[in-house]
Amino acid sequence: MITPRLLFIPAILLLTNLLCAKCLSQNFEAIDGTSLQMILNQQAQHGGEVRIQEKAELICSVQESLVHGEISRHALLIPEGVQLDLNSSTLLLDLRSNGHGVRLSNKSAIRNGTIRIVRSENKGSQGIWHSGISIGAPYDDGGTPQKPSYFSRIADWTIEDITIDQPFPASCIQIMSEGCHGIIRRVHIPDSSAALLGIGMDWGSVGKMTTADETIPHMRELWEKQEIYSTHPHDILIEDITIGNLTRNVDANDAGIRCSACYNITIRNVKVSSAASAIAIFGGDCGFEFAPIDRRPHAHTGYRIENVVIDRAFRCGMVLNGLADNVYRSSQTHAYQPQLNTAVPGLNGVVINNCRFHGDRTPQSLGLFVTAVSDVRLQDVTFKDFEVGARIKDWINGLRFSNCRLDQNSTPHSIGNSTAVPMGVMFE
Repeated sequence: MITPRLLFIPAILLLTNLLCAKCLSQNFEAIDGTSLQMILNQQAQHGGEVRIQEKAELICSVQESLVHGEISRHALLIPEGVQLDLNSSTLLLDLRSNGHGVRLSNKSAIRNGTIRIVRSENKGSQGIWHSGISIGAPYDDGGTPQKPSYFSRIADWTIEDITIDQPFPASCIQIMSEGCHGIIRRVHIPDSSAALLGIGMDWGSVGKMTTADETIPHMRELWEKQEIYSTHPHDILIEDITIGNLTRNVDANDAGIRCSACYNITIRNVKVSSAASAIAIFGGDCGFEFAPIDRRPHAHTGYRIENVVIDRAFRCGMVLNGLADNVYRSSQTHAYQPQLNTAVPGLNGVVINNCRFHGDRTPQSLGLFVTAVSDVRLQDVTFKDFEVGARIKDWINGLRFSNCRLDQNSTPHSIGNSTAVPMGVMFE
């Protein structure tokens, strides 16, 4: 029998208390997620650390908690102010209904163990559902401007020294809405043929917001009435990440790390064995068109990418696409007049240093795809074994390659446009 014991370390007191959770047999006949959740909830009164004292495997099924008056469905919720130290233990997520995997709250953390999704049934279409770890509110769960969801802004969280095994079509780690001021450090993601993303960061919504091209004019009306607004991940550090072979290859969104409508994101020291794309950064469906006014100056700024290596990219080594594409198309086909330029400045001031992106000479593969950017700087970056080293397209206003290698591709670079002539492209 494996008996996990839990060590509580309150934030203020130095008192150590040992408690015994429900016993588990080695063949996992017992489920202990419910009892672990109870202990975490008790610790929330004081804050501090909960540590599994002896290595164990704990089965966690979808359960419900009432959080600030709203229901959260998850396999495990780390309450506000609580840090869970798995101490080399494994959480086995047995997910038979829609919900989150391990869900973080404000000022919470999880570290030192493994999360393995062992079952995924009856999930919703969003990648956050049945993800290994999630931060923030899914679409349609953000509350209203008058009463935003507690989870529409989750800040000051940490994920570190964690392995996430995701064999199903969901993200390994998914950040949505205003997940912010967070750290993801020393995370390992093993091989998966189905995982949607290694680490995903996507804008969210407060109020009933839709993004179909034809609905954008109506969304503007709702935004002006203060009935909706968008939320955006920001100020997140991602470092020391290893990702295995993510072999799902539908499009360039199938990435080791993907961002959509974020800002102030640092990504460094990342090794990807294979994926459709190593890093993919997008402007998002609506960009910051419906963001609160005080967030607009930050739109798509503050990206820093350093020491990223992918051994084999099936489609693109890196994607930099700053277009708010749904709003753009609505302006073309539904006479919508955007509040913000959908393409300029786009991704603004991205800095990329000391990276190695390797392809496998697949036809139409691209080392770098770039459109709708301003003042992007690449230094000591190699794109190798792609059909085209760098595909430079529309709405480019400043793109500098310094000491970069693009000559080990069928074509070093391709500069062409259908809408706006690229400007300020320099090779040094």
